[in-house]
Amino acid sequence: MIIPYLRQDLEILRGNSREDGAPAWLLYDAVRNKYFTLGLTAFKLIKHWRGGEDIANFEKKVNAEGVETTGDEIKSFLNFLQQNNLIVQPAGQNVPYLMQQKNSLKKSWLMYLIHSYLFFKIPLFKPDEWLGKTLGKVSFLGSKKFRNIIYIFGFFGLIFVIQQFEVFIKTFMYFFSFNGLILYLLTLVFVKCLHELGHAYIAKHYGCRVSAIGIAFLVFFPFLYTDTTDAWRLRNHKERLIINFAGVLTELHLALIATFIWGVLPEGGLKSVAFFIATTSWISSIAINVSPFMRFDGYYVFSDWLKAENLQPRSFALAKWRIRETLFGFNHPPPEEINPGRRWTFIIYAWATWLYRFFLFIGIALLVYHLAFKVLGIILFAIEIYWFIMLPIIKEIKNWYGLRSQMKLNSQTVRTIGILFIFLLLVFLPWKSSLKIPGVYISEQYSKIYSPYPAKIKSVFVDKDDLVEAGQNLIELYSPELDQKINSTRRKIKLTKTKINRMSDSAGNMDQYITLQQRLIALQSELTGLVKSKKKLLIKSPIKGKVKDLASLSNDIWVSNLDQLMGIVHYGTGKVRGLIKEEQIERFRENLPAVFIPNDGEHEKVYLLSKKLDLSAINNLPYISLASLHNGPIAIRNFTAGEFQYRPETAHYIAEFNVAGKSEIKFELPGYIHVEGNRYSPFMTFFRNVTAVLVRESGF
Repeated sequence: MIIPYLRQDLEILRGNSREDGAPAWLLYDAVRNKYFTLGLTAFKLIKHWRGGEDIANFEKKVNAEGVETTGDEIKSFLNFLQQNNLIVQPAGQNVPYLMQQKNSLKKSWLMYLIHSYLFFKIPLFKPDEWLGKTLGKVSFLGSKKFRNIIYIFGFFGLIFVIQQFEVFIKTFMYFFSFNGLILYLLTLVFVKCLHELGHAYIAKHYGCRVSAIGIAFLVFFPFLYTDTTDAWRLRNHKERLIINFAGVLTELHLALIATFIWGVLPEGGLKSVAFFIATTSWISSIAINVSPFMRFDGYYVFSDWLKAENLQPRSFALAKWRIRETLFGFNHPPPEEINPGRRWTFIIYAWATWLYRFFLFIGIALLVYHLAFKVLGIILFAIEIYWFIMLPIIKEIKNWYGLRSQMKLNSQTVRTIGILFIFLLLVFLPWKSSLKIPGVYISEQYSKIYSPYPAKIKSVFVDKDDLVEAGQNLIELYSPELDQKINSTRRKIKLTKTKINRMSDSAGNMDQYITLQQRLIALQSELTGLVKSKKKLLIKSPIKGKVKDLASLSNDIWVSNLDQLMGIVHYGTGKVRGLIKEEQIERFRENLPAVFIPNDGEHEKVYLLSKKLDLSAINNLPYISLASLHNGPIAIRNFTAGEFQYRPETAHYIAEFNVAGKSEIKFELPGYIHVEGNRYSPFMTFFRNVTAVLVRESGF
């Protein structure tokens, strides 16, 4: 085998020492603007490189120069150079390999579309020359004196925010309007442009070339990027760290200045602009850029702080190795030998990254699904879930299958089989039987007293704990508006009758006579209705019982038709009603013991017996204490004040329970009912829920 020639445009630079202290060098490919890290052996091989020589002779010569290496190591290094196209390909040679390499880069139209949808970059311009010309004009912004001034202003700005915190929060709620969202997006673009300029100027300050600034798309979500690959040239670890953190520092400094300006400006357009810049900078810096789990600024800062190159690939490899050893006990050596404490840091970081990305990509997939039209949304959702979540899992399971010949019966495999067996039992075995149902304890008769209309109190005839009979007067109300309508209607009736009486019996007046008669009938009907409404203002007790939950009432105060005035309780053994969801109907069984646990924490649990289930879904929630509007467990779709309707978001059915013993509860009280039902497996519940969602979302 003949040693090929190296490309003449390659550049070798002294790099930072490796994590173990060993020296390292950088091999720079200017064509692709890419750096490769070389160890001591690789550097010596390049130093003594002799193109066109037989590999055996090359091995002898480099060994004679003091480089301890073998033919296999040289071949491995040659493969590295060839795969990355760092050698000169002689004319007419290695054509099949080059064609194979070219064809491997080709993708089908579908794979190209998928990759383009998931991630792609668009370089916008090459700013290096412009940065060099303008660096001197903005260098004062990074001086220590200027930064200290910003910190002082920021300190006072935070004090202003604390003093005007309510105003600040109310302004923040403006984000949730359409105009606020547009302003937020424009401000975000402005802030992110300054963010990228922060990276670019600091890199240029340290002598690095900034090859491009552009826009990248992650699942169609755009974000700006700056190519600071040249920072690999820097041997000072602190300088690289500052370049990576420069964007976040720029945003935070901008936020401090804008916060101060917001605190001192009067109300107006400039104050609103300052608020948007301040909040946008704080939110985007903390929520997006600081996170080390995605390859944004936080990741590069974290990896530089750990002094760990290629942090994520190395961490993922170690985490997968740790999982395989835990599950199967292969006793394979780790992918790399590092300090055990540092190894666990990498592994925990990888697991945290997987967990973070799982929820992030689920959220992005749902967002894409809801933003796109139905068919496209389903396709994009499926692609994202498969590519980012399912595909890595499938690949790892394939690796396990490929290692099946090395699996042996040991303590790890026995533990894995045991845990898997228990998990399958818990998921598929129908072991769960209990039902937890929101419910209400009801006295034998409990009537809530409301005003039929908004009105004033004229007289209150009862006090708390008074015993009342059915039909007994409780409260007399009056409505000035209603009285005015009644008097006005009576005057109109009197006037209409007078007109009718004064009319002659001539045929020419017959049409007018009929019209007045119809008007008289309509006015009399209206008066009858108004009088009936007025009679309702004298509220009488619907049942015999005791007055409870009496509100603070006094003469001449207004009361609403939505506020309970009092309750009338007829004590007895009572009963309990539960609200069962549609998916729980099949599991409800009659004549089984149950327990009602009140929410107030003051009363003891009540023993029940399941009685019957009404298979007609309720349209209006009869117990407002269970409504989500009043911190109850049942979600309400909408609330119609005029109709006093609480419509549940999902179908609910009333299940009745008899009280099996005595209870000290003497009023209506919400709580939860625990009752045994038909057994079921969690998998079947999950399967039904997924099926229901698919059926619901499949409608076009």
